[in-house]
Amino acid sequence: MKIAIATSDGGTVLRHFGRAPEFLVAEISSGGYEILEVRENTPVCNGWDHEAERFDASIDIIADCVSVVAAQIGDFAKNSLLRRGIASFEQRGTVESAIKKTASRLAEAAALTEKPAENPKPEGTHPCFNDGAHGKYGRIHLPVSAVCNIKCRFCERDINDDELRPGVSAGILSPEDAVSTVARALELCPDITVAGIAGPGDAMASPYAFETFRRVGEAFPEMNLCLSTNGLGLAGRVAELYDAGVRFITVTVNAVRPEIGERIVSHVIWNGETLTGRNAAELLILRQLAGIREAAAAGLTVKINTVLIPGVNDAHIGEIAKTVSALGAARHNIMALIPNAEFKDVAAPGCTELEAVRAESELYMPQFRNCTHCRADACGVPGVSEFSRELYAGVANFRCNNVC
Repeated sequence: MKIAIATSDGGTVLRHFGRAPEFLVAEISSGGYEILEVRENTPVCNGWDHEAERFDASIDIIADCVSVVAAQIGDFAKNSLLRRGIASFEQRGTVESAIKKTASRLAEAAALTEKPAENPKPEGTHPCFNDGAHGKYGRIHLPVSAVCNIKCRFCERDINDDELRPGVSAGILSPEDAVSTVARALELCPDITVAGIAGPGDAMASPYAFETFRRVGEAFPEMNLCLSTNGLGLAGRVAELYDAGVRFITVTVNAVRPEIGERIVSHVIWNGETLTGRNAAELLILRQLAGIREAAAAGLTVKINTVLIPGVNDAHIGEIAKTVSALGAARHNIMALIPNAEFKDVAAPGCTELEAVRAESELYMPQFRNCTHCRADACGVPGVSEFSRELYAGVANFRCNNVC
């Protein structure tokens, strides 16, 4: 595999990615490495100004490389590189040390990818990852995640008994009640093979999802554990999810370009700070792509959910699919917008529109076409049975408990 080093003298890594006049390209193999060539580059940065159109041109120069090393790489550059399937590492020092350290990092990632799961979970029994399993196997959603770390303009989380859409639950479940709830769900629907957490907020925004997975995994080791997230808090916590028994993950990605993302997400809460506009979109996309790459490398099966919003991201679906596929995502679920919140006056796309963008996405990855827009407290076989009211009616303090 090839890697690129941002340099100006061929011997040291002292240049920022945007200021590199050349890239040294090396071939890494099990026997060591070989320096192949030096490729000239027109720097993206000119003084304090950035020529945005130069980013793609610089990346084109190293498009056949799996990673690039520079003394510093800005968030926009990292995001642009990730969209092209190129990992980025920051490091200073000699070119030789950079090559050796990068080779070690890539070898560790490859070992994770090749490592067989200690408790393999077949995709064929997951009704939300496999069209053939839909209508045959069941799932239970455990609504333990009440809070969210982003605000999408189409989302309106709620506690009610009526609406059939994501972000809605009749109440909030405590992790302590999760095991008994799954046991009761299996009595109501023995075909359940998946215990998932999909809200009504984001599973990574609080510790309750991790605690719930650990409890349910210990009690039901044969159960597929599945997480749904917006991806903001995913990178850096994949190993913890894997150790908790999670083998399936869904990341909702509605844009991979910040100028589109800022039209969909109004704000992001990160490290106690609320970001808005382009800054919020750039951070969310960067974190999403890094998390997807990390999850796929660790051996999790990654599905991407994308909400199709007419006039906003409908011409962007192919680029999303191409980007996430290069990072290791296995399947794409394109869902019709449910007009709500700031998008309440936007008409939902029809079947023809959905199939058009699915055909575009299918050039890069398999499609899942049977999504039923499940609630965060769903229980049963999707499209066939629903036991959530009966299930949660017997859970004390379900309406509002100490998790709220």
